[in-house]
Amino acid sequence: MTPTLPRLASSMGLAVCLGLAFTPVGCGGSEEVSYAPRHAGASDGPSAPASTVAQLEACAHGGVGSMKEGMYYAILVDADVGESGYVERVKVRDSDVAGQGIEACMVNALGAMQVPRYIVRGMFASGPVSPGSRGAMGNVMAAAGAAVTLVPIVIVAAGVTFIVAVTLHAAEEAVEASKRRRKIEKECDELLVQCLENPSQPEWNRSRFGDKKACEFCHSECLHRKKWPDYKCPPPDYRPN
Repeated sequence: MTPTLPRLASSMGLAVCLGLAFTPVGCGGSEEVSYAPRHAGASDGPSAPASTVAQLEACAHGGVGSMKEGMYYAILVDADVGESGYVERVKVRDSDVAGQGIEACMVNALGAMQVPRYIVRGMFASGPVSPGSRGAMGNVMAAAGAAVTLVPIVIVAAGVTFIVAVTLHAAEEAVEASKRRRKIEKECDELLVQCLENPSQPEWNRSRFGDKKACEFCHSECLHRKKWPDYKCPPPDYRPN
């Protein structure tokens, strides 16, 4: 007989009624709904790292305690991710095990997660993604600040099923920092092209830096110091004070 879960009809609308983790027998406003578990395929979207899933499984097995066999419990989580791929903050949006040790354990596991680079690149991308990269990224949106929903994690422990639905968000401050860095990179790249097109040092600068501009070196300094070194590789219209 298929297990039933009265509460998940509302609290797990995202993971259940949209069919992300279950094939619904009935989904809507009914008080009690029956669900048949299914495994999410690779085409459903990006997945959590195996190491994180293993930690969540340990939380489930360690905290199942006296929970009734055959029941389903769900946790909906929002996680802010930095550009390095590490989770910076975890917030529980809804939970069937609120206040229990199992929830805290899972939050800690998700807080230690390092999101795969291909997902992070999609979250912080500032332009179009190539067809090859898009295929590897699956459903990851290629827009700075885009939210990414991972394939819901379904764990069965002692006959009890736990569904962990995680939505990743690019941390706001990280998005702003990424935009600033990309702006600087664009400016440095444009000045590099300008330098390579005008490689000769002006007469007034040759006694210090020779006949030719070290364009690549100046480009590296620009990226590091966030400012083009005009005194080393002066643009055509630059004049010293």
